[in-house]
Amino acid sequence: MNHFGTIYRYEVKKILNKKLTWIVFLSCVLCAGMFAAADLTGNYYVDGEVFDTHYHMFQVDQEYRMALSGKMLDQKLLEEMSEAYGKVPTTVERYTLTDEYQTYARPYSEIFNIVRLWTQQWDIDELKAWIPDEEALYASRIENLEKEWQNLRLSDVEKEFWREKETQTDTPVRYLCHDGYSKLISNGINTLGLLVLLFVSICMASVFTEEHTRRTDQLILSGAKGKSVVYWAKLAAGTSMSAACAALLSIFVFVLVFVVYGAEGFQVSLWLCLYLWASSCTMSLGQACLIAYGILILTAVFVGGLVLVLSEILHNNIATLSVCVGMIIAGMVGKVPYQYRVLAQFWDWLPVRFLNAEHIFDARTISVFGYCFVSWKVVPVLYILVGVAAAIAGKNVYRNYQVSGR
Repeated sequence: MNHFGTIYRYEVKKILNKKLTWIVFLSCVLCAGMFAAADLTGNYYVDGEVFDTHYHMFQVDQEYRMALSGKMLDQKLLEEMSEAYGKVPTTVERYTLTDEYQTYARPYSEIFNIVRLWTQQWDIDELKAWIPDEEALYASRIENLEKEWQNLRLSDVEKEFWREKETQTDTPVRYLCHDGYSKLISNGINTLGLLVLLFVSICMASVFTEEHTRRTDQLILSGAKGKSVVYWAKLAAGTSMSAACAALLSIFVFVLVFVVYGAEGFQVSLWLCLYLWASSCTMSLGQACLIAYGILILTAVFVGGLVLVLSEILHNNIATLSVCVGMIIAGMVGKVPYQYRVLAQFWDWLPVRFLNAEHIFDARTISVFGYCFVSWKVVPVLYILVGVAAAIAGKNVYRNYQVSGR
């Protein structure tokens, strides 16, 4: 065990002493910081002239959302929203620029957008004609969920599973301002996931290959611990550095987002998150964020392990990096239609695609003996099993490697 600890610390030190590691990591930090502030920079233009700054617009809208925070999404609030929007003229080209909208309707714009999503009515005239009805609104959401489930090709067992979950949330739901958590779950997990995958692909591709490149492999493999302890120490060092990158970036983004957008709304229902309104999971938005970013760290370990094993198989860091980047690009641009249910589901479980809140809290499940296991529970287990299998396979490749003549 002492040999393992010594070699592990040495391998970690080797990774940390590389300029490339710090260049890539600091680039990821910079990109993460830009992501957090991007929506608040610059001006909003109307007909080529500055109408307002994005930061001031956010401040105004956040004040209105804070004023709504704590209210129940019930008949009373719906009537207030409908009355406010009823004062807005729709004969103008841009109704959001009118004084009536800015004065009366804008304070209720968040509720208006929730009603839009739940009813799937996108035309302003249709929504103005909509008669406020609390029961009809919640029924519309269920009706549109059923359509979404049909599009996803859910089985009858899955539909019944989610219908049961829907009944576990009391209605009407309470609105809470949740700007920070919404930012983290809607864009944060996607952006950070891509950055972490790039860091792992670039920085872990040379952990095993450098000894082949520097021609020190023969010396290492002939040592007493060369074909056993060294492999596991290298693997542990690479995966732990991958996890550390994901954890540090997550902490950085959480702190930055909470400072800028606020940390209110941990207990808000997923129903009221515009990005996850169709999710039937019974957790709160804050819990969903913790789960998503926990999966991000686990995925970093999983992908880190795969990159390390691949680099040992290929013996070339450029080839390893090419394969990893190719997989990332394929996952980003490729999509399997929902009609191919099994293939589409497994495709969306690839790391680059799964690091998306819509896929983490997907309605598609794995049914076993009539019980449905949700994606955010199944996929981490699969990652662990595949990762262990890949590590064992990589060990066999490492042990059986023979140094050829040079």
